[in-house]
Amino acid sequence: MADASPETIERLIGNSEKGLKDIEMSLPLILETRQAVLDAIEKQKESNVVLELMLVVFDTLLAENEVIYDLSASLDALLKAKNDYTKRYYMQSLNLCFVEACSLFAGDENDENSLLTRLEKLTKQLNQAGCQFIARHIIDDIQAFRKNYCDRELRNITRHYDDPIKMYEKQQGLNNIDFFAKGASQLMAIRMEVTVLSSFLLGLLAPVNKEQQSVVSKKTSRFNIKGLINNAVFNAFKQRNIEGEIQRMLAKGQSTLDECYKQYNQCQAAIRFLEEKNCRTDDFKKMESIIKLRMEALFLQYDLACSVWGFLNASSDKERSQNLRLIHITKQAALTHIYGYNDNLREKSLWTEIKIIEETRNEKLNTSFVEKLLEDLTGNLTEDKEYSQMFAHYRYKEDFYIPARLEAFGNMEHHKELMDATKLLQVCKVLVGYTTGLLFCMDEKQKQERKIRHDEWMGKLDELVARSGNDERMRESLNSMQGLINQIYGDAKVN
Repeated sequence: MADASPETIERLIGNSEKGLKDIEMSLPLILETRQAVLDAIEKQKESNVVLELMLVVFDTLLAENEVIYDLSASLDALLKAKNDYTKRYYMQSLNLCFVEACSLFAGDENDENSLLTRLEKLTKQLNQAGCQFIARHIIDDIQAFRKNYCDRELRNITRHYDDPIKMYEKQQGLNNIDFFAKGASQLMAIRMEVTVLSSFLLGLLAPVNKEQQSVVSKKTSRFNIKGLINNAVFNAFKQRNIEGEIQRMLAKGQSTLDECYKQYNQCQAAIRFLEEKNCRTDDFKKMESIIKLRMEALFLQYDLACSVWGFLNASSDKERSQNLRLIHITKQAALTHIYGYNDNLREKSLWTEIKIIEETRNEKLNTSFVEKLLEDLTGNLTEDKEYSQMFAHYRYKEDFYIPARLEAFGNMEHHKELMDATKLLQVCKVLVGYTTGLLFCMDEKQKQERKIRHDEWMGKLDELVARSGNDERMRESLNSMQGLINQIYGDAKVN
């Protein structure tokens, strides 16, 4: 893992934390003024280009602040992380921010709803050729940034959890912290270009004098009871030394996944060998499914742990909410593939693959108990999907999610979020334990089957030895065959 120098890390952490505080101070004023523009638009009977442009300007101000906040919070956590799994988790979080920010501001090909594309069109209508030119220049800068720093495949694999093997392989390539630090720095520089443009347009369209600013500031500085409660929850969790438990869990995360991946490759090798020999591969394919379920549960467990760790290392109510939002994304994505929240998804789920294995009916495993846990957990995933979508994207097509996202952060009850995370972590442990038990049951069954075959062969050979009488050559040959049978069926004779 290539780390930045200690001096660079210290400087970046300091800059990130300062940036977070600055953004938190400016957000209420932007939200209040944006709402005033929305109210004015609703009162208009006809389309008003000036008001439409003002709304896009305030959307842009909100967007650049939220992107930089996400960026700073993830970079701050990455630089504070102590183990490889946590570092890779926040590299993925930064990559998510990179990809979504490019979509938000510049859009994809033929995307007419990106913020800068809308600014470009509206400034053209108002004959602001200079602003139109600057908007196009920033879009070009973002496209260059996207080419150098955005990994859409990584974003899709690590946000959808639909293939734990590909997820593991993709994560193994995340070893360069300096690359992500440079990407964050480059995106911050682009943000400054956006700020210059949006600030100029704001001053041009709606100059705000000090008296007006004071009135708006007073309106937005209200007593925050929920913030006080959340802060008390944060202090209580810090005192319980949960961070120590989380760190111990994450410290062994990478090695545990490494071992699972090794087992998966061994299954793959065995399947290839048996297919070449035209032999049955059913048992090894079943083991593949079990290992994939185990890895999916481990990813869910460790990613949830990273979110809680990020919460415990955050410095403000909003930054803590920013980390807890990742729980919704992780829960929605992983549980969708583990169990599914409707008939169609359940039919394709890893659990459905597992249920066909005969050993799941072993009473020792208590499969019905595990299934009931998963059924209860996925019962509200349909409702939670909207939150997951909003927390993963800044916008989707024509939907601009940032105001609703900020409202959700303000309403977030940290105690409830942490209790849900704790419950999920316990279920992950149950699932991992279940897959261990299932593999053990399969191994026991295979040993029993090998023992039956071993005993059958040995019985036949013993009969031949008895019939051979004094024929030493025959006895030596039969003894050699007995040794071969013991070798073929391995430890079966031990049971």
